[in-house]
Amino acid sequence: MTNRLRISLSAPRARLIACCLSGALFLPSIAMAESAETQLLSGFKSIHDYSFNQAMQHIETLANENPKYQLAQLMKADFLAIKAGKSRWIQEYRKAYPKKVHSLLEEAKVRWQATGLTHQTESEILGQFVLKSSTQPYLIIVNSEAHRLFLYQQTAGAYHEVANYYVSIGRKGTGKQTKGDLKTPIGVYQIVKQLSDRQLPELYGVAALTLNYPNQWDKQLGRTGSGIWLHGTPRSTYSRPPMASKGCVVLNNPAMADLIDRYRLPPETPVIIATKAEVLPVPSDAAEILQSNDKQQVLSRINEWLREQQEYEVDWSKVGVFHYPGEKDMYYVTFPTHVKGREQMVEQFWKKTASQNGWQLVLKVQQTSPSQKTQVAYNIASR
Repeated sequence: MTNRLRISLSAPRARLIACCLSGALFLPSIAMAESAETQLLSGFKSIHDYSFNQAMQHIETLANENPKYQLAQLMKADFLAIKAGKSRWIQEYRKAYPKKVHSLLEEAKVRWQATGLTHQTESEILGQFVLKSSTQPYLIIVNSEAHRLFLYQQTAGAYHEVANYYVSIGRKGTGKQTKGDLKTPIGVYQIVKQLSDRQLPELYGVAALTLNYPNQWDKQLGRTGSGIWLHGTPRSTYSRPPMASKGCVVLNNPAMADLIDRYRLPPETPVIIATKAEVLPVPSDAAEILQSNDKQQVLSRINEWLREQQEYEVDWSKVGVFHYPGEKDMYYVTFPTHVKGREQMVEQFWKKTASQNGWQLVLKVQQTSPSQKTQVAYNIASR
């Protein structure tokens, strides 16, 4: 019997697996950084192509290499049940553990759907948030809707994607307002400090990067809570469902180790947490001109303000300007300066107004650079 015929005979079983996953599946367009995710997506593709034997091989390899990866173990069990002619076991298990199975299938769905975010959209995604890059070597953009964290590295004066990872966010979604609301904040933040494995309870995995939530804009709007981090997962599991944290952005431990050991993200690295980051529709000529004019105007206004003020000297190449997600016509500006021999970071928030000037500085904060802080207050229980 040829391999082609074996696949054909296995097609009904593969269709059943596809139905069990209950997600809209389509062909992947990029290779993921982690080998585990590569195996997972290869398994999905084989399911999509009704290649039962090949799909089972990918999933078995994934499950055997990652025994604590619950999604892989679920899929492996499904394959074995179907192979044994016991497909009713699948439905019985789902009825017995509906919440757990639902969360795992949601993870499968978002991991697969994220493959539609191609490297070809890199400039469009960056264009939504980065008006002017500073000299910061790295930039993080979290697409909460797609449950992906994109890491960009600056080379030759421009950011380029070097990695992206699946993430879990708050149980109640995004748009954090108050302590304990189980939501992930939307905004522009900075990495403050790295916490190592030995400093953390097991819940937080191999490491954590603390963020400066609430930032000054959050405080201005009365938002409360604290302890919003990027962190890993307990060693008892490989990854968490898409919406499972108390507000943090959670990666699996291999991805977290990547950020810490491979990329060594420094304090003050910008972290943009957005509801979504997508390719925007091509605007009309008039809209494109208006959008371009807005960007030029805000850059000109910021540059003019910096040249006119007498408070401190600023190196324009070190000024970063980012569109602030969740706010209409608002930009976040950050740059270092020196006051009495100490480096300080200045954060500014600019909004478009109806006045002739167009753009106005609505909030300014000057604080000691996070990299020079010897202690960082954090509360594990607070979110």
